[in-house]
Amino acid sequence: MALRKKFSALTVAATLSLGCAIVGAQPVAATGAVTSAAEQALATQFPPKSIDTIERANAALALVPVARAEIERRIASQRFQCYEDFFTSSCLNDLRDIERRANKAVRRVEVEANALLRRERAAERDRAVAERERRASEQRAKSISITGSARNAENAGTGESAPLDHRFCSQR
Repeated sequence: MALRKKFSALTVAATLSLGCAIVGAQPVAATGAVTSAAEQALATQFPPKSIDTIERANAALALVPVARAEIERRIASQRFQCYEDFFTSSCLNDLRDIERRANKAVRRVEVEANALLRRERAAERDRAVAERERRASEQRAKSISITGSARNAENAGTGESAPLDHRFCSQR
Protein backbone atom coordinates (compact mmCIF):
# COMPACT_ATOMS: atom_id res chain seq x y z
CA MET A 1 0.00 0.00 0.00
CA ALA A 2 2.80 2.42 0.87
CA LEU A 3 4.55 1.53 -2.36
CA ARG A 4 1.38 2.31 -4.32
CA LYS A 5 1.10 5.78 -2.69
CA LYS A 6 4.76 6.54 -3.47
CA PHE A 7 4.30 5.38 -7.05
CA SER A 8 1.15 7.49 -7.53
CA ALA A 9 2.90 10.52 -6.02
CA LEU A 10 5.84 10.04 -8.39
CA THR A 11 3.46 9.61 -11.33
CA VAL A 12 1.63 12.82 -10.46
CA ALA A 13 4.90 14.74 -10.06
CA ALA A 14 6.24 13.41 -13.36
CA THR A 15 2.97 14.21 -15.12
CA LEU A 16 3.00 17.75 -13.76
CA SER A 17 6.57 18.42 -14.83
CA LEU A 18 6.08 16.72 -18.19
CA GLY A 19 2.80 18.58 -18.78
CA CYS A 20 4.49 21.93 -18.20
CA ALA A 21 7.33 20.99 -20.52
CA ILE A 22 5.02 19.80 -23.28
CA VAL A 23 2.59 22.69 -23.09
CA GLY A 24 5.36 25.21 -22.53
CA ALA A 25 3.29 26.73 -19.78
CA GLN A 26 4.49 29.93 -18.26
CA PRO A 27 3.25 31.61 -15.12
CA VAL A 28 -0.07 33.41 -15.50
CA ALA A 29 1.51 36.79 -14.83
CA ALA A 30 3.81 36.33 -17.82
CA THR A 31 1.07 35.16 -20.23
CA GLY A 32 -1.89 37.11 -18.88
CA ALA A 33 -1.95 39.62 -21.71
CA VAL A 34 -1.27 37.06 -24.43
CA THR A 35 -4.31 36.12 -26.48
CA SER A 36 -4.79 32.96 -28.46
CA ALA A 37 -4.43 32.86 -32.23
CA ALA A 38 -8.13 32.15 -32.74
CA GLU A 39 -9.07 35.01 -30.42
CA GLN A 40 -6.78 37.37 -32.35
CA ALA A 41 -8.26 36.16 -35.64
CA LEU A 42 -11.76 36.95 -34.39
CA ALA A 43 -10.70 40.40 -33.18
CA THR A 44 -8.92 41.36 -36.41
CA GLN A 45 -11.37 39.82 -38.89
CA PHE A 46 -14.49 40.97 -37.09
CA PRO A 47 -14.03 44.32 -35.36
CA PRO A 48 -17.15 45.79 -33.72
CA LYS A 49 -20.06 46.43 -36.10
CA SER A 50 -18.26 44.83 -39.05
CA ILE A 51 -20.58 41.84 -39.46
CA ASP A 52 -22.95 43.09 -42.11
CA THR A 53 -23.68 40.07 -44.30
CA ILE A 54 -24.95 36.57 -43.69
CA GLU A 55 -21.71 35.11 -45.05
CA ARG A 56 -19.58 37.11 -42.58
CA ALA A 57 -21.92 36.13 -39.74
CA ASN A 58 -21.64 32.44 -40.63
CA ALA A 59 -17.84 32.74 -40.92
CA ALA A 60 -17.67 34.40 -37.51
CA LEU A 61 -19.88 31.74 -35.94
CA ALA A 62 -17.65 29.05 -37.44
CA LEU A 63 -14.60 30.54 -35.69
CA VAL A 64 -16.28 30.96 -32.29
CA PRO A 65 -16.07 27.29 -31.15
CA VAL A 66 -12.44 27.13 -32.29
CA ALA A 67 -11.58 30.23 -30.28
CA ARG A 68 -13.43 28.95 -27.22
CA ALA A 69 -11.65 25.59 -27.38
CA GLU A 70 -8.29 27.31 -27.67
CA ILE A 71 -9.08 29.62 -24.75
CA GLU A 72 -10.16 26.63 -22.66
CA ARG A 73 -6.99 24.73 -23.56
CA ARG A 74 -4.79 27.70 -22.69
CA ILE A 75 -6.62 28.36 -19.40
CA ALA A 76 -6.41 24.67 -18.43
CA SER A 77 -2.66 24.61 -18.97
CA GLN A 78 -2.23 27.83 -16.98
CA ARG A 79 -4.50 26.52 -14.21
CA PHE A 80 -2.25 23.48 -14.06
CA GLN A 81 0.68 25.88 -13.54
CA CYS A 82 -1.17 27.78 -10.80
CA TYR A 83 -1.34 24.72 -8.58
CA GLU A 84 2.47 24.68 -8.45
CA ASP A 85 2.61 28.25 -7.11
CA PHE A 86 2.57 29.12 -3.44
CA PHE A 87 -0.13 31.78 -3.97
CA THR A 88 -2.56 29.47 -5.75
CA SER A 89 -5.69 31.47 -4.98
CA SER A 90 -4.25 34.69 -6.34
CA CYS A 91 -3.06 32.92 -9.46
CA LEU A 92 -6.47 31.30 -10.02
CA ASN A 93 -8.24 34.65 -9.51
CA ASP A 94 -5.98 36.27 -12.09
CA LEU A 95 -6.63 33.36 -14.42
CA ARG A 96 -10.41 33.76 -14.05
CA ASP A 97 -10.06 37.44 -15.00
CA ILE A 98 -8.05 36.51 -18.07
CA GLU A 99 -10.61 33.88 -19.04
CA ARG A 100 -13.48 36.33 -18.55
CA ARG A 101 -11.82 38.96 -20.80
CA ALA A 102 -11.03 36.39 -23.47
CA ASN A 103 -14.55 34.96 -23.47
CA LYS A 104 -16.01 38.47 -23.51
CA ALA A 105 -14.19 39.24 -26.76
CA VAL A 106 -15.41 36.00 -28.34
CA ARG A 107 -18.94 36.53 -27.02
CA ARG A 108 -19.10 40.02 -28.59
CA VAL A 109 -18.48 38.53 -32.04
CA GLU A 110 -20.96 35.70 -31.42
CA VAL A 111 -23.71 38.06 -30.26
CA GLU A 112 -23.19 40.40 -33.21
CA ALA A 113 -23.31 37.52 -35.71
CA ASN A 114 -26.41 35.96 -34.12
CA ALA A 115 -28.15 39.35 -34.05
CA LEU A 116 -27.59 39.84 -37.77
CA LEU A 117 -28.85 36.34 -38.56
CA ARG A 118 -31.91 36.89 -36.36
CA ARG A 119 -32.70 40.19 -38.14
CA GLU A 120 -32.33 38.50 -41.53
CA ARG A 121 -34.66 35.64 -40.54
CA ALA A 122 -37.25 38.14 -39.30
CA ALA A 123 -36.99 40.13 -42.53
CA GLU A 124 -37.40 36.92 -44.54
CA ARG A 125 -40.51 36.00 -42.52
CA ASP A 126 -41.94 39.48 -43.10
CA ARG A 127 -41.30 39.16 -46.84
CA ALA A 128 -43.02 35.75 -46.89
CA VAL A 129 -46.04 37.09 -44.99
CA ALA A 130 -46.30 40.08 -47.35
CA GLU A 131 -46.11 37.74 -50.36
CA ARG A 132 -48.86 35.49 -48.93
CA GLU A 133 -51.06 38.52 -48.25
CA ARG A 134 -50.48 39.81 -51.78
CA ARG A 135 -51.45 36.44 -53.27
CA ALA A 136 -54.52 36.24 -51.04
CA SER A 137 -55.67 39.73 -52.07
CA GLU A 138 -55.19 38.83 -55.75
CA GLN A 139 -57.18 35.66 -55.20
CA ARG A 140 -59.95 37.61 -53.45
CA ALA A 141 -60.05 40.06 -56.35
CA LYS A 142 -60.42 37.19 -58.83
CA SER A 143 -63.00 35.24 -56.84
CA ILE A 144 -66.72 35.59 -57.42
CA SER A 145 -68.76 37.09 -54.65
CA ILE A 146 -71.33 34.73 -53.18
CA THR A 147 -73.63 37.29 -51.63
CA GLY A 148 -77.22 37.22 -52.78
CA SER A 149 -77.23 40.61 -54.50
CA ALA A 150 -74.06 39.84 -56.46
CA ARG A 151 -75.39 36.41 -57.46
CA ASN A 152 -78.72 37.90 -58.56
CA ALA A 153 -76.96 40.64 -60.52
CA GLU A 154 -74.83 38.08 -62.37
CA ASN A 155 -77.84 35.93 -63.19
CA ALA A 156 -79.89 38.97 -64.25
CA GLY A 157 -77.28 39.78 -66.85
CA THR A 158 -77.43 36.27 -68.33
CA GLY A 159 -81.18 35.91 -68.16
CA GLU A 160 -81.09 32.89 -65.91
CA SER A 161 -83.04 32.64 -62.70
CA ALA A 162 -81.25 32.42 -59.42
CA PRO A 163 -80.90 28.91 -58.09
CA LEU A 164 -83.25 28.06 -55.29
CA ASP A 165 -81.94 27.50 -51.83
CA HIS A 166 -83.79 24.33 -50.83
CA ARG A 167 -83.06 24.73 -47.15
CA PHE A 168 -85.74 27.36 -46.84
CA CYS A 169 -88.42 25.65 -48.91
CA SER A 170 -91.15 23.83 -47.05
CA GLN A 171 -91.81 20.27 -48.04
CA ARG A 172 -95.55 19.59 -47.68
